[in-house]
Amino acid sequence: MRPPVSREKIYSVMFDREGLRIPEIARITGLNYTYTYQVVRSLVREGYVTVVGGRVVFLDRKGFLFKWAGDKERILGSLGYATVKLIPDYELRELVLFSGNSALWLLGKIISPAGGILYTTADRFEEVMELKDPNGYPFKLYIYDEFYFRIRKELSGYYIPSWGMIVADTLVQGMYARLFDDVFETVVSIIKGGRDEAT
Repeated sequence: MRPPVSREKIYSVMFDREGLRIPEIARITGLNYTYTYQVVRSLVREGYVTVVGGRVVFLDRKGFLFKWAGDKERILGSLGYATVKLIPDYELRELVLFSGNSALWLLGKIISPAGGILYTTADRFEEVMELKDPNGYPFKLYIYDEFYFRIRKELSGYYIPSWGMIVADTLVQGMYARLFDDVFETVVSIIKGGRDEAT
């Protein structure tokens, strides 16, 4: 079975921008409407979201993140990664997206980004490898879809792929239950704060 990489695009857009209509989700992700509709309908049947006035609204964000983490485990398991020692500095900032434990470090939830996930694209990979430093932190470097660089969010001067993805990745990396609630509340607060500023 193929890893659910297209579905993850829908998850990322839905989680970070609650209240979108299905055609808007399809347009942002670049996926066709029928596939997007099927994914959303499946999430409705499973009780994670509902559609109110044509807009997708969450009923169970936490449960949804655990579902996403299950899909994410399959995605990451299908990809190879390089363990690379890097120093998170200005040169690295434009080349990668921080996720998992490295994003928790940006949020100030843990003291070191070591072992965290970094995403890059095939055309940026060599530039990242040129920044290797034996004194740096070890990161898991994955080549990922350019889509996430288009929807990236800024966090503490660096970039993350999406708010939901950093939590799903952290769950895959084995986040402690007590830390999950804290991170979940922080992320939801940031998303809602951003939505309030936009209105």
